[in-house]
Amino acid sequence: MKVIVHDLQEKSWQELGMKLQEKDIVIGGDADGIGRDIGGLMGDCSQLVLISRCVYGGFSPFVQGVLEKYRKHFGPFLEMRHGQTHYEVKSANKNTFGMVCCFYGDNITPREEQSARILSVSDGISMQARGVRIAFYDTVDKLRQLNAIIV
Repeated sequence: MKVIVHDLQEKSWQELGMKLQEKDIVIGGDADGIGRDIGGLMGDCSQLVLISRCVYGGFSPFVQGVLEKYRKHFGPFLEMRHGQTHYEVKSANKNTFGMVCCFYGDNITPREEQSARILSVSDGISMQARGVRIAFYDTVDKLRQLNAIIV
């Protein structure tokens, strides 16, 4: 099962023509999916896909809000991973899901791109994803190339 979190307008999302399976869950900026049990959904997924406008080298406020809701499921304890301090993850889904971070926006500077890469890898380590793929696109239209990345 894939969990796709995006901040696109409904029209732009429909134009992407994403190949979805029956079990896949889409949480969009226009939807009420944010009220769902985010921790349960992300804890059971095989792939987490984040599609976000690049905002100052990070995720958009909507995508960041969904991630913050998921972080509430982290334990109150800290642990060392890869020489860094991260919150302990309560989920039994450790290292079983892949994370794909797709940023879009015109005029993304090299500094913003570097910041987004660091943030994505850090979030992947914190959530104990088995791997993180990161892609950047100039326009929303070029996001159609996502079908080749998302399994």
